[in-house]
Amino acid sequence: MKELLTALFNGANPSVSLYQQCLTSMPTEERQTFRRKTYAIALSEWSELNSPYRLFLVRLIKSERQEFLDYLHDETILGQFLYDMEDLNLFLKVLGLLAKPSKNHITSYTKLSFSLLLSFNMDLKIKTLSDKIRYAKADTFDFVELMEKNGEME
Repeated sequence: MKELLTALFNGANPSVSLYQQCLTSMPTEERQTFRRKTYAIALSEWSELNSPYRLFLVRLIKSERQEFLDYLHDETILGQFLYDMEDLNLFLKVLGLLAKPSKNHITSYTKLSFSLLLSFNMDLKIKTLSDKIRYAKADTFDFVELMEKNGEME
């Protein structure tokens, strides 16, 4: 499979822009198939790739996070191991408190959402989850609910 990718770049240094240019010339269905094969290379042949190809794949996946996530959930075994979220709203409110940017810490809500969606079964897109975390506001009632769930209040 790796040979397909190296053939695409024809000896040139791999880059996301060159990859996108090459894919643009393909029919839509072939483009999707090639993209899925590229993701499969990232997962199955990572240890055999040299640094330029690894860097290319990291950059590609960062630029296509949602497509990669959909691929993982729908077309790999990893989609079978997602954790079902019991109380999404409460979780997001607490997470929103923990992830708030501060003077010494910048939060990437996109990175955070991508990471969560790798593990949790939430029927949300990365952008939607990012916004939900960013604007989630916990109040006193949420903390009471959290303590009740923890068995600390009766």
